[in-house]
Amino acid sequence: MERKAVLKWLKIFSVSFLILSIVELLDLIFISSLINLNLDSTQYSIISIIFQSNFMTIHAMLLWIILLCIICSFIILSFSIFRVATRNKIKDYILAKFLLLIGLFLIIGDFIKTNFILLLGNSTIKTGITTITLQDALYTPSITPIFGAIMWIYFTVVVSCFLISGLIFGGIGLKWMLLIQDEETSKQ
Repeated sequence: MERKAVLKWLKIFSVSFLILSIVELLDLIFISSLINLNLDSTQYSIISIIFQSNFMTIHAMLLWIILLCIICSFIILSFSIFRVATRNKIKDYILAKFLLLIGLFLIIGDFIKTNFILLLGNSTIKTGITTITLQDALYTPSITPIFGAIMWIYFTVVVSCFLISGLIFGGIGLKWMLLIQDEETSKQ
């Protein structure tokens, strides 16, 4: 494999990861603070339902905070990938291992993030009169505007993109490692 092409695509992927993760972070903050749910003829923001009112259990607050931390860790990962791609000092075999590890981290991290998104979406909101899950409330047009559902779907889109990218990174890293090993064994 050509090293310059791998580094070029690594830079492109890292910038794409950074943009997707920053938009996802802004999406989590904006969906939580700007989108209002109409429950029992009263408007509540999602952040007030999760943190202030006693409509949800304590684990919903913890899930939201962990989801925020995971998104921030992906922003840090994209910076570190870009930093490695701009430095041209790493040997090919170590760079191939790095690609494989990035792929594995993306796959494992996004499966974990998917679980937290699913658990947060399935958290129950109990107002006394209404009992509904957060995800059902976001997808119900009488409770939430359509923009809230679109913002919630964005999390799934980002997870899908990262999972596919993780498979690509892992595959390229593994193939490159095997090619390097084949070249070394053929020289001996």
